[in-house]
Amino acid sequence: MNTIAALTVLVGSLVAAAGIIAYPRLRLLVRGPARLSEAERRRLWALLPWRGLLDARQRARMPRLAAQLIADVRFIGCQGLEITDDMRLVVAGQASLLCLGATPGAFTLPSEVLIYPDAFYIPQTWPDEQGLMDDLPLLASGEAWDDSRVVLSWADIEAALAGAEHNVVLHEFAHLLDFAAPSQEGAPPLDDADDWTHVFGAAFETLRERGSPAIDIYGAENPAEFFAVAVEAFFQRGAELAAAHRDLYRLMAAYFDIDTALQPPEFSNAIPS
Repeated sequence: MNTIAALTVLVGSLVAAAGIIAYPRLRLLVRGPARLSEAERRRLWALLPWRGLLDARQRARMPRLAAQLIADVRFIGCQGLEITDDMRLVVAGQASLLCLGATPGAFTLPSEVLIYPDAFYIPQTWPDEQGLMDDLPLLASGEAWDDSRVVLSWADIEAALAGAEHNVVLHEFAHLLDFAAPSQEGAPPLDDADDWTHVFGAAFETLRERGSPAIDIYGAENPAEFFAVAVEAFFQRGAELAAAHRDLYRLMAAYFDIDTALQPPEFSNAIPS
């Protein structure tokens, strides 16, 4: 390759790289900020059981966060499931709940959200305590792949909206919030994590030793899973969490700036139509 050809390739590569880096900003200039229509905003509030817990600032911010997620994330239906606008709003609204604090947390949006009709099987890629790998796939309701992909079960999403103890959307996006603070496993991004580390560490050990009436025993797997199931408990049954783990609840209420023990979420047996 001669010098001119080499320079041409180099310049072309630099231009392509600059385009990749600038693309989100260019897209924002062309598209403008993502927004929900008034009808979509009304639908978002109708779909979210926690709407009554949000203050005016949070009610103004959530539609913007949800709109951004819907605009920037590809939603994919699996096993023949057709993705609807309600499905996007339900996922985006719940994910946004985690970023409404007085000092808002943030996570990198996944490139894709895959939704299955029901629980799905995934291969087991981690050895057990004896170092053995199980050949049988694991039945799961959700999975988070760092910042690239979130996989969810629609049946479990509907169950959470009806008041089930578990919430797969909040669980998996709590993992993304945890990923955003790589120096501290089992914590969201914090300027000072000392209090969080102490309180969560004590509650984690209590769960491993004695269990908990409010936090699922799956959280005893590791600090990351403990954080995710604690987030589920905080939003699904805040009063029970506050009664069983007062200090833990205090920290979560301060971080998320929502008092879920004060007023029960308005769970419904079906997505409103």
